[in-house]
Amino acid sequence: MNKICIITGATDGIGKQTALELAHKGFSLGLVGRNSEKGATVVSELIAETGNESIKFFGADLSSKKSVYKLAEEIKQSYDSLDVLLNNAGAYFSELTFSNEKIESTFALNHLSYFYLTQLLLDMVKSESPGRIINVASMAHKNAKLDFNNIQMKQDFKGWTAYGRSKLMNIMFTYECHRRYSETGVTFNCLHPGFVDSNFGNNNVGFARGSLNVAKSIFAINIEKGAQTSVYLASSEDVSGVSGKYFYKCKAIKSSKVSYIEEDQKQLWETTEDMIKLIQIN
Repeated sequence: MNKICIITGATDGIGKQTALELAHKGFSLGLVGRNSEKGATVVSELIAETGNESIKFFGADLSSKKSVYKLAEEIKQSYDSLDVLLNNAGAYFSELTFSNEKIESTFALNHLSYFYLTQLLLDMVKSESPGRIINVASMAHKNAKLDFNNIQMKQDFKGWTAYGRSKLMNIMFTYECHRRYSETGVTFNCLHPGFVDSNFGNNNVGFARGSLNVAKSIFAINIEKGAQTSVYLASSEDVSGVSGKYFYKCKAIKSSKVSYIEEDQKQLWETTEDMIKLIQIN
């Protein structure tokens, strides 16, 4: 049977490239994105390029709890179980903006969506043979520290600081999942894809977008290299049974010191859980 993988943020950049390579490997894919028209185009492109027809698109606004819940229900109706959940969607917001549920956009998309979608789909990844959950983080977490009194950075917002913190949360969430669910056999790993020449950051305007594009033109690696570690963690037998690690260039490396503080991992989990309970989805 083909392995089944759900990829969020799959219609562009690293997500799309990862989908292409996993399609070549014969995976059945569920691609998640905001834009249904773009999603349909990407599905057609991937089928034409790989000959793999087991590719579906799921439309969702991952910054919305209601939309994530609806997405999970659609995935449950489409598949009996999952082999891989790849939480890849993320963005950098240079200005303070909010989701339609009044959560700061960086926090909502980059952290809450990983947490909530994982909770909703975990039983599917556990069923039959235990699968893999992969969280795309970033080296941007290196200088980040969490402030639990200002977890969404609503006070004194700085876009890049908020982004770095959200990527630190991805890593801490991965480690906490590994500890909480180790008995299930599901593996939890995260990764830094590299600084990739993609459309990342193009949702911003003015100086923030311009300076990021200049940096990309000088320092960025191509999308194929950027997707390498995601593809490796989703498909390689080398990492079968490996869990609770942070990868870069297909190798486990150390994340920042603060990412390993277990008390903070637990506090982040509890804070996130409480926040999700408060968001009404009626």
